[in-house]
Amino acid sequence: MPTILESEPGWYCFKALPKKEHLAALFLHRECGLQSFCPRIRYEKKTRRGLVHFVECLFPGYVFVNTDLRENYRRIRAVRGIRDIVAFGNRVPRIPEAFIESIQARLDQQDLKDVPSPVLSPGREVVIVEGPFKDLNAIIAGQLDAHQRVAVFLEFLGRQMQVQLPASSLLVETENPRQRALDPPA
Repeated sequence: MPTILESEPGWYCFKALPKKEHLAALFLHRECGLQSFCPRIRYEKKTRRGLVHFVECLFPGYVFVNTDLRENYRRIRAVRGIRDIVAFGNRVPRIPEAFIESIQARLDQQDLKDVPSPVLSPGREVVIVEGPFKDLNAIIAGQLDAHQRVAVFLEFLGRQMQVQLPASSLLVETENPRQRALDPPA
């Protein structure tokens, strides 16, 4: 068991059940009256099924709690969705206030950040998800035109060719929405 008695009041990181982090944060606030923080991201992603909307935890499996551990550790552990505190041996690290504030500054009132769709810039690798070239890999050759079409290079019938495709039919597979959420604002 971590050394809770030596801890100071502040922000701590707790392990939560997967896909239940936001509920654990809500229960911590409602049932224990504690300040909890579970940053989430909201984004759209083109998949082979079409456009899908996602809301995911920015730090999957973790919830931040501002508390005095000596007073509240057992109550927090009893909350639905909480597994245990993040500790390294007997040491329980306190999360710097500046880190929490920098993340909170990028979120809305529901602790959500809308992550923009990946940019279709020249040189990006994409997969075509609809139309006659479905499931082929391509490379962006040009920018969006007025009709939301993009020029791409693709290998077809043994040769490389350039075609114009709707931007909505292209999937950027290498994008990580969590990384885009943490990037500094442009």
